[in-house]
Amino acid sequence: MRTLLSIAPTLALLLAGCGGGGGPSAPPTPTTPCVAPVTVQVLYPQPGATAVPTTLSAIYVATSGAFPSDSNNAWDTEIVGPPAYGTQFTGQFTATTASGLPAGSATPTIANPQYYTTALSNTLVTGSGFSVYINNLNDANCYAVGSGASALSSFST
Repeated sequence: MRTLLSIAPTLALLLAGCGGGGGPSAPPTPTTPCVAPVTVQVLYPQPGATAVPTTLSAIYVATSGAFPSDSNNAWDTEIVGPPAYGTQFTGQFTATTASGLPAGSATPTIANPQYYTTALSNTLVTGSGFSVYINNLNDANCYAVGSGASALSSFST
């Protein structure tokens, strides 16, 4: 018993040097741009559109195939505006049809397209430019915006 009590302080110091064990760890830092598993073409608002209403409520896209539907692949877009606006993540893509596209949508150049929409939750800023990026909500290793990330489209209000 005496031996155990005499090494207890040393054992405590050794364990303290291990960094605290089981505590929460920082989320991983994204390392690569997000890349969709299918080709994505923004249809509405049309790429390069001007005078887009600030009340825009959804982005419509055509894809070369279906987005994976499992919970590990939650695709959406990130809208980047002026510094005062910042960024906005949209809702996850939901399937729609060609007849569900708003008037003024671009014509898809993808053969046999599938159509999706994603909802915006924030009003846009008047007289500003915006860029649309693809994002995977469940992939902490990819980033939508940053070095090497390419915008899917841009428009202005």
